[in-house]
Amino acid sequence: MTGKTHQIIGITSGLAYLLLTLQPIYSPATLATVIVSCHIAALIPDLDRASSMFWNSVPMGKVAGYITELFIKHRNISHSILGILIYFGIARYILYLFPAYWGVNVPTALTSAMIAYCSHLIADMITVQGVPLFFPFKRMFGIPPKPFDGIRIVTGQWFENFVVFPFVNILFTALIWTKWGVIHIILLR
Repeated sequence: MTGKTHQIIGITSGLAYLLLTLQPIYSPATLATVIVSCHIAALIPDLDRASSMFWNSVPMGKVAGYITELFIKHRNISHSILGILIYFGIARYILYLFPAYWGVNVPTALTSAMIAYCSHLIADMITVQGVPLFFPFKRMFGIPPKPFDGIRIVTGQWFENFVVFPFVNILFTALIWTKWGVIHIILLR
């Protein structure tokens, strides 16, 4: 999948977790943290590519991306269960550095970020290439599994651009529309 698709899938899935599980209380800091952490988490697995949407959005990102690309092959450790565990440790450490007076519900933000990260891997599993789920073993896993792998999608092609991306945007809009009352409580009460 391309960065824009990973981004909207990650934000939608992480925000859905927040809006469907959190009690509607005033917590704009938690909402902001979830949106930002889901945005980042959905793009982190592709840090091994210089053309990553993440590297394009940070200063000197292209340089860092080219350096990273020299050492790590794409769809490697960051697209595996080991990558999930490493990201969990780093994200947990960073989120628990937030001062308590910010009012961020860290467990909720962490869970949302992990959902966004995992959504990246699941989205890449439905592509032709698949992911090395049990890295360092090189076997690529995908959905659907062989022998039905012929119906997986090609990254950046028409099905992703004209079906998957618009569908997830519609889901995102529907989520905001149906949960506007909860969002209103989180932001304004």
